[in-house]
Amino acid sequence: MKNLQPIYIFPILIIGLLLVLFGRTFGVLFIAANLVFILMIVILQKKYRATLKKPLSYTARFLMAVYGLFLLSFIAVEGFIFYELEKSKDVDVEEIDAVIILGAGLKGDIPSKTLLSRLEAGKTVLLENKDLPVVVSGGQGEGESIPEAEAMGIYLMEHGISEDRIIYEKTSTTTFENLLNSKKILNQKGFKDPNILIVTSDYHVVRAMMLADELGLDSEGLGGGSPFIVRVNYFIREYFAIMKTVGERIL
Repeated sequence: MKNLQPIYIFPILIIGLLLVLFGRTFGVLFIAANLVFILMIVILQKKYRATLKKPLSYTARFLMAVYGLFLLSFIAVEGFIFYELEKSKDVDVEEIDAVIILGAGLKGDIPSKTLLSRLEAGKTVLLENKDLPVVVSGGQGEGESIPEAEAMGIYLMEHGISEDRIIYEKTSTTTFENLLNSKKILNQKGFKDPNILIVTSDYHVVRAMMLADELGLDSEGLGGGSPFIVRVNYFIREYFAIMKTVGERIL
């Protein structure tokens, strides 16, 4: 048992340090789960060798194979997210008919940092392309004194976007509803099969475009920047969200 102590201590120290530095975030829990899984394989293998004197147990082989497949899928999905994010920097705005900015939470009536990054990215495009209409999409959630769309409209008008360009979608509470309701509003305003620029957070671009594709929306994505720690945490979380979306499509 003494020989196993360092194996236990090192992951525990890493997990404890991450929890102290960053709190119980999705990213920290993900790293912790990986360390625990690897530790479990190592311990099983050590016990197997000690009792049966064989190099690799069937259980350890199975767990290693499962873990290997998981890592491959994780690398593939994260690589695809980064690829689409880089590609979104070269969007041809001349081909865009309308912009949709997705909501991301308020503190009372003040946009959160995540929402501000989306509004900044959208504002830049709208100021450079003055003929483009914009749908600000987001309902009113817990802790919000007004719908997100209303706060987004106020922000855009304060930063040089004329009111007649802003279309409000004030009822949605999920990304799917954002896009579905925005599509309906654009159709009502005479936009038939429009090419949409979806403005969201950098880590969220791929999943937003996947949902838009489900709804038959011809779309491009543009991501607002996120702080490094937020980016790491949500890029990890997006893997599971995207896999869930893919699974729902298959089923």
